[in-house]
Amino acid sequence: MSSEFDRPEGILGISLAFEGISDAVTIMNGPTGCKSYPAWFSEHTYPCRDKDCYVSDHFKYYKKFFFTQPRVPCTYMDSDDYIMGTCGKLDEVFEEVKALKPKMIGMINSPGASLIGETLSLKKEEGIIVRMESPQPSVPLGTGFQDTMIKILDTLSIKRKAERKGVNILGMSVWDLGWEDSIKDLKDLLALCGIKVNTVVGAGCSVRELKNSGGAELNVIVHRDMGIDIAKWYERELDVPYVESRYGAPIGFDALEDWLLRICEFLNKDPSKAMRKIKEQRERAAKVMLALYTVHKPTLGRTFSVAASGSIAYPVTTFLYSYLGLLPVSIFMGSDRSFRKEIQSFIEENDLDVSEDVFDTPADVMIGDGDGIASAEYRGIIIGGFDMVRPSRIIVPLKERPVLGLGGTMRLLDGVMNIIRRMD
Repeated sequence: MSSEFDRPEGILGISLAFEGISDAVTIMNGPTGCKSYPAWFSEHTYPCRDKDCYVSDHFKYYKKFFFTQPRVPCTYMDSDDYIMGTCGKLDEVFEEVKALKPKMIGMINSPGASLIGETLSLKKEEGIIVRMESPQPSVPLGTGFQDTMIKILDTLSIKRKAERKGVNILGMSVWDLGWEDSIKDLKDLLALCGIKVNTVVGAGCSVRELKNSGGAELNVIVHRDMGIDIAKWYERELDVPYVESRYGAPIGFDALEDWLLRICEFLNKDPSKAMRKIKEQRERAAKVMLALYTVHKPTLGRTFSVAASGSIAYPVTTFLYSYLGLLPVSIFMGSDRSFRKEIQSFIEENDLDVSEDVFDTPADVMIGDGDGIASAEYRGIIIGGFDMVRPSRIIVPLKERPVLGLGGTMRLLDGVMNIIRRMD
């Protein structure tokens, strides 16, 4: 069984790049079917762009181009438009969007529109406009996201600054489960090291913050598949260096410490306060592990599977194996190529038998998305699962639920240990 049919693709990544900017609006030149999911997703994952309470008023957007959705208005291409073109509609929707006073407007040609040679030309242009004329719909989500972010950065003509301070976080987007909570967790840890985060590029940043992002001392990567090309652009165009953890995303004690130490070493900062905080949580986790052993519920030898991008799959696999003694039986990364070599080396070095068929390989615990976990539980493939990627089973996130950082590490341990505690 494969979940490739459910894989998020490049066209969604393009939309996420625009929608992750707090004061930008995205226009889709295409039929309503191409805009409905990106618009729904944007509205639900990043509703409070103005930092105020949000109430969805469908009547306010029950009009032409929006179709009750406040995000991603579109030209609703129909049969006549495929013959006559959508230039007139594009001008109309541009005037509607301009009235919202965005600091930037992103324009996307849908696959069908680009196939027939539609251009995103306007009779009258105003403000900052970034066009994605010929998107590649079937590339991975990370490719679409990074290509668009680079196009945005190029269009904004970001300047290199003589005086530099702080860091930018790269490789995060509003697609990440718990992205706001993860950012807060990572910012808090960096603050303990005396490091200020200037901009999280593509995840809740403003156009102004992007314009000022050239003043960072360093770029730090969270997810390689969502940030490495952007990091190379900053290095090439603005001479801003970058670092990343050798483990991948900062999840798990070793990966988190490695991520922080590399940043502190580069900036000549003292990591001791952050390391002390991590040590406190290590001790807390050790006490819980001991308690499990006393009730004859050891983690050692239990099995797990992972369905996630490489930047999550690699640190999660090494962490659960080395820290809890769990055995990986299946790892699925879809089309993502990041950390494949590292994962393969890890499997060979530890003489492990690991399948890629995560949805049919029995395991005690599954780390992945809510839909995949629900399916595996229903079919009796796993005992329980922990959501780390979208779509999630967490519908109303009232409390903070970071996936990354120290909070994300403790949540992962909490979820896995509680699944094992409930097992017969």
